[in-house]
Amino acid sequence: MKFRGHEDEEELRISMEPMIDCMFQLILFFLVTTSFIRLEQDLSINLPVHSRELKIKTPPARPIVVNVKHLPGGKAFYHVENERISLPALTINLSRARVRNKDQAVVIRGDRSVKWENVAAVMSCCAQAGITKVSATVEIREER
Repeated sequence: MKFRGHEDEEELRISMEPMIDCMFQLILFFLVTTSFIRLEQDLSINLPVHSRELKIKTPPARPIVVNVKHLPGGKAFYHVENERISLPALTINLSRARVRNKDQAVVIRGDRSVKWENVAAVMSCCAQAGITKVSATVEIREER
C-alpha cells in the first residue's frame, strides 16, 4: 500500500482576479456617479418669478342629508347623520355649516307619506341659514 505524503498534495488556491475586477468596476461606477451629483449641485439657476399665487381649488363639501320621516297623525321628525333633530336645531346646524363652507349643499330625503309642509319646513330652515343649494331625492324604479 502506498501512502501519499504531504509533498504530493497540490495547494488549494482561490483566484482573486475576478474579485479584483469587480472591485475596480464598483470603484469606477461610484467615481462616475458622484461626479454627476457634484455637477448638478454646482449649477446655479435663476428660476422665473410668478407674479401671483397659484390658487388651489378645494374639493366640494359633502352635502348635508336631511331625512324627513313620517309619524302617525300627519307629523314628521327629522334626522341628520342618524340623529333626531328639531327644526330650530336644524337651522342652527345649517348656519354653522354655511359659515364653514359658503357653497354648502343640502339634500332632502322625504318619506313618501310625509306631507309637503314638512319638506317645505326644511327648505325654510335652509333659507334662514343662507343655503341656496337645496335638492330633493326620489327613488327611481325601472318599469317592466
